[in-house]
Amino acid sequence: MRLAAVLLLLAGEPVQFDAALQPHFTVNQIANSEAATRVGLARWASTPHGRQMIDELRSEVHVNVIEDLSEAGIGSAPQPGIATFLATSDRSKTKTFDVVLNPAYFRVPRGMTPLPHQPSTPADMMALAWAGEMLHVSFYAQGVSLPHHNRADFQSQWREVAAELGMPMLTHDDDDDRFRVTRRILVMGGPR
Repeated sequence: MRLAAVLLLLAGEPVQFDAALQPHFTVNQIANSEAATRVGLARWASTPHGRQMIDELRSEVHVNVIEDLSEAGIGSAPQPGIATFLATSDRSKTKTFDVVLNPAYFRVPRGMTPLPHQPSTPADMMALAWAGEMLHVSFYAQGVSLPHHNRADFQSQWREVAAELGMPMLTHDDDDDRFRVTRRILVMGGPR
């Protein structure tokens, strides 16, 4: 039996989930999306946090999943516009978000062995990307705009889902904050 859950559009078609919230892909989705993206979705959806998030967002969220091999990282969830944020308190309105994934971003260099509890395949990285970007979508759906990486609840949820995926030491930080800290150190340590 296949059920509708969060409407995830992959390759232009909705992903169907079964009663255990495992995704089932169409022939088109298989032909027009990367295997790592699909395996990553299945791995994330099988975690307690993934299942809970899919269930919580079931009736009010549509996510347009875009694979973009030129994405600068493993993925992003662009902040939605103000109209979407204004609609977050109305649970009867469907909110639409984009998630961009780059399944080609991660490659283990030849001759290198990943450390234990670190991603070692593109599918590992895509499971993390799904977890991180859908966590952003969850916060957006609650009306929480960026930046939210430094929020205790965001970091707590990230650590828990990363552990569920077998990679408990991985962090999910705000690149902008790291850049500002680095820039400050360079300015303070430079010539006067």
